[in-house]
Amino acid sequence: MTLLYDVHTHVGLDQAFYLRGWWPYAATAQDLLQHLDACGIARAVCFPMTMPSAFDPYAFIDRQEVELLPGRIPFDRENALLVQELERVDTERRLLPFAMFDPSRLVTEQLRNLEKLVGKIKGLKTQTTIIESPIRSLLDEGKELMAFAEQHELPVLLHATVNPQAVCAQASDCLAVAEAFPGVRFCLAHSLGFHKQLLLTAAGMTNVWIDSASLLAHCQLALGGSLIATVPAQRVDADYRRPVQVMTAIYEMLDGCYLWGSDNPFMSWFDDELKIMYSYRQEAEILHALPESVRKEMGSLAPRRWLYGENAGEP
Repeated sequence: MTLLYDVHTHVGLDQAFYLRGWWPYAATAQDLLQHLDACGIARAVCFPMTMPSAFDPYAFIDRQEVELLPGRIPFDRENALLVQELERVDTERRLLPFAMFDPSRLVTEQLRNLEKLVGKIKGLKTQTTIIESPIRSLLDEGKELMAFAEQHELPVLLHATVNPQAVCAQASDCLAVAEAFPGVRFCLAHSLGFHKQLLLTAAGMTNVWIDSASLLAHCQLALGGSLIATVPAQRVDADYRRPVQVMTAIYEMLDGCYLWGSDNPFMSWFDDELKIMYSYRQEAEILHALPESVRKEMGSLAPRRWLYGENAGEP
């Protein structure tokens, strides 16, 4: 039987989101395992929420500013708490914990904390839009984080966007980082906003995979003309009213390097402007609607190659 993977989920609590009135703001490992069981998914990559407790929640709420609290280090508590939660709850070890990192702030101190988790974490993840930390920092002051990933053979997942207002996580910059570190296996999130040329560039790189996280939301945004999705002239040619067709078109472009991810719980997103509601089941239905060979590649074989390397073999 093919074991299906979800390569993009969050577990934890985001106090700043909650107090600002954003939703969702929390998800537990037990929640995630129940979603997997209900939707025929065997395993999932998971990582903490995006705004950690090291940042001042009231600066984020009242002034829309990102400020590190005195004496704190990004994700200094959340990464260890995620590992602890999985050790308690995930008795069958179906969830693969990734540690979150900040590319530019207190890198040396972050590395000290990450060293303590070697052997327990299975990869690294960053979402640089929310914490306002440029992904290009990995090319200079944050490069030791990628050296750490390569040393410990940890795959890395980068939030990627084509929204010109989200300057810290541009998909083109994520591709530049991946090119600079050929010994690291990267996954770039959210179908690169359906940008055809960037997807073709990724397809030509041997150390890059792309995930489909929150595909339904991104199709809705594309139909609504949002800047989060590429403008039509540069977009993958597909009917965005039919997400299965969109996923199939991108799969054919990426030649075995497209991975299924739900983005749980952020397949839904309510903030100061957006109001998007989808469920885990709806995301999983897209995966299950694919032809069997495509589902097996996106949900099992390709995720294993990204997670474990080309010699991962078939589950």
